[in-house]
Amino acid sequence: MNQKILIVDDHKVFSESLKMVLENHHFDVKNINNAEVALKYLKSEAYDIVITDVEMPDINGFDFIKKIKIIENKLPKIPKYIILTSYSKIKVFKQFYDLGVNAYLSKNVSQLELLNVIKKVLKNEKYFEKSIYDAFINSNLETNSVEFTTRELDVLKLILEEKTTSEIAEKLQISPFTVEGHRKNLMQKTNSKNVVGLIKYCLINNII
Repeated sequence: MNQKILIVDDHKVFSESLKMVLENHHFDVKNINNAEVALKYLKSEAYDIVITDVEMPDINGFDFIKKIKIIENKLPKIPKYIILTSYSKIKVFKQFYDLGVNAYLSKNVSQLELLNVIKKVLKNEKYFEKSIYDAFINSNLETNSVEFTTRELDVLKLILEEKTTSEIAEKLQISPFTVEGHRKNLMQKTNSKNVVGLIKYCLINNII
């Protein structure tokens, strides 16, 4: 039985061309230019993959997938999601990345690459266009880069060793008040609510 793909894109020439390409590779393809109509199809038919654009007149691609995810457990089959768009902005990509889409690539992708991506997605693999994904990772690294003073690192090390405020004060020969000041700064810089959050931050970012 051929795997079923639902294309949701209001650019008719593009979507019809894509439909022909996929049908030539033995996929069962349905072409819809309206996201609300596409939701109705998903409720009544089992699709393996949904390929959608970001910008559409009735519902944008992000809200469209959010609506599908809300009713996923009521669908005949939970589809994989591929974003095929001309949008390369990191902010837009991050929204879909956080939403858990399976692939994100530009519309100027080659037929061969798109077919390879579809195969990967059907195997539960993920694929994000390298240039966009690399920019996203670099942006995260820049955003998450936090500079600590030498004394803050000294206090952090002892916190990770489960030392109390008084023990840290005695070890570093500073007042408990100063220790608490450093602890507060560490929490703020790492956006941690408690020591557990601080420890998680250190593990994720390979600090100390």
